[in-house]
Amino acid sequence: MELEQLRAFATVAEELHFGRAALRLRCSQPQVSRRVRALEDELGLELFVRTPRRTALTDAGARLLEDARDTLAAAERLERRAATAGRNAGGRVVVGFVWSTLGAHVAPLIAAAGERYPEIELSVCQLRFVEIVPALRRGDVDLAIVRALFDDSEMMEVTLRREPSVLAIPADHPLAAADTVALTELHRLPMVALQRDLAPRPYDAVTAAAAELGIELRIVQQTRSPSEALALVSAGIGVYRLPSSAAHPHPGVVYREIEAAPSRLVLVRRPEPPPPAVAAIAGVAGEVFGDADYASNNGAGALETSSPAT
Repeated sequence: MELEQLRAFATVAEELHFGRAALRLRCSQPQVSRRVRALEDELGLELFVRTPRRTALTDAGARLLEDARDTLAAAERLERRAATAGRNAGGRVVVGFVWSTLGAHVAPLIAAAGERYPEIELSVCQLRFVEIVPALRRGDVDLAIVRALFDDSEMMEVTLRREPSVLAIPADHPLAAADTVALTELHRLPMVALQRDLAPRPYDAVTAAAAELGIELRIVQQTRSPSEALALVSAGIGVYRLPSSAAHPHPGVVYREIEAAPSRLVLVRRPEPPPPAVAAIAGVAGEVFGDADYASNNGAGALETSSPAT
């Protein structure tokens, strides 16, 4: 007696139709018929009454159905436990986020990880950009979902996806009437930015990239938080650049995409091979947040094979 035979029998018993059972089992109708017939021959019992118009359980088939379902359920439990034991995925994983990745990414990750790996205790925390590498180094967090670290060679970094950058603009500003904003329009435009000490590498990288294009970024005020930056935008002090996924409604502020200015979402961990639980959550993050490029170039095991960013 084989599980495939019991599964075919139970499915036909539920559908009372060999064709529909075959669709559910993703095999051909003759395969289902052969499996059921083999089970009947082995048991020496007729399990179904078959006529051109209907299929019905015999009394013997009805008595066997409950036991068949119990056996199949036990087999499924065994398979799940074997898979869990094989990957040894139980444990606690801490994932760090920065402000720009917190709001849009925490809930989807927790939901997907809870469904896929209920045996893993997943915790999340918010970090400032300058705290990412020290927290990973100390082991305070196992993974971080952040914006690009800009060539940090100490940690492993995998790009999940690229998304547009947007410009937060006062609602009455002339640029608010445009559909998109060209990079050249940022030249000497009054801008608000987070203080450099909060994220020195991104700050310097953006400034240098603009300078290479001949664009002078005119930072008129630096802030300690995104909410403060948006309040200054609303007050007409300047505009503020941020990733599109972090653009939440704010009174007096509109958002316009900046042409040719993508923001890179990355998953970061320590360079040594990760424990099974950490690798499992990294795989979930890749599935949930990775784009087509991530799937084709990296796959779910990217963090196990990538080299440190250089």
